[in-house]
Amino acid sequence: MVAPVEGQAMLLARVLDEIDHGLIVVDLTGRILHVNQPAQAELSAARTLCDREGMLHGSDDAAQRKIRQALRDAGDDVRAIVDIEGEGQPMSLAFVPMPSVSGRIDAVLIMCSKRQNCASLTMQMFARANRLTRAEQQVLRQLCDGHRAEEIAGLQGVRVSTVRTHIKSVREKTGSNSVREIVHRLSRMPQVVAGRGMAIATND
Repeated sequence: MVAPVEGQAMLLARVLDEIDHGLIVVDLTGRILHVNQPAQAELSAARTLCDREGMLHGSDDAAQRKIRQALRDAGDDVRAIVDIEGEGQPMSLAFVPMPSVSGRIDAVLIMCSKRQNCASLTMQMFARANRLTRAEQQVLRQLCDGHRAEEIAGLQGVRVSTVRTHIKSVREKTGSNSVREIVHRLSRMPQVVAGRGMAIATND
């Protein structure tokens, strides 16, 4: 039988893995205790953060100094936001002290800024709820990525009129007045990461 404390830790790890924000739990030295799926992808890419023998490191000395200072602040029960420059898009990290049952700070939750506007699984769930076709879902995903109708047409190799027809259909099915409203609705939805073996059907 799993001990109660161990069972709670396992449950917490599973909860973190369902969230489409990079989440890393470290101790006050920077030793990695848990990494969810989005954060693991970030560490593997090593653009701003990396895993060196089980320790969290920044991509360069400046980033590492910021991380170390944020961990020291966390040890004093002080939250911090750290901006790290890396290859490509910069990343913001929120350091949240995690007190134990005794009240002592022995772990820190690091929340990474998002790389995408909408999680893939969230998009699929939204598409299914509103009976969007695969073509409409693809257009919607590209709208969320900031592309305009003309750019989407070029990316997909179709006419702009075809893209605009899909956009009109998405607006009607979702009861939205504009593309901005749709994207805003999606950004406010719970961002769920796709688990292994999980699929959400869409309407063809």
